[in-house]
Amino acid sequence: MKYISIVKKLEKIHICAFCHEKPENILQQGKYFLVIPARAPYTKHHILIVPKRHVNLLTTLTHAELLEMNELVDIRAKKLHKKYKDVSLLLRDGLVKDKIINKSINHLHFHVLPDVGVHIQTQKQANDRHRLDDKTYTKTAQAYKKTFL
Repeated sequence: MKYISIVKKLEKIHICAFCHEKPENILQQGKYFLVIPARAPYTKHHILIVPKRHVNLLTTLTHAELLEMNELVDIRAKKLHKKYKDVSLLLRDGLVKDKIINKSINHLHFHVLPDVGVHIQTQKQANDRHRLDDKTYTKTAQAYKKTFL
């Protein structure tokens, strides 16, 4: 199913895509953050770092949360650099209120992406990504655990 269709369904019933992650899909868990595979990946081994607390802005994180976030970004980037030459980091902060940035989820999160340039997609490209079904997502999480932990 197309990613944007799922996101819109979740929004209608007021469910955040990041606030109800199943334990088997969590790659790493800190006190304040989760590391998970991207549910609608831009590329293979696309990882997300998501605060457990539902926040939209980087500026609302506590000092302790910022320290943990930085540590997790560093760990994940180093792990991906063992396999890939290039790793990109993309912070998604703020509210979904316009279509310019192509942000789809109102929950702060970091993308850690191997071998892909960070660029602005068209809205159609962003909307046309496919979301992994539950079985494929869990299988992906288990494979990432073997590869990157």
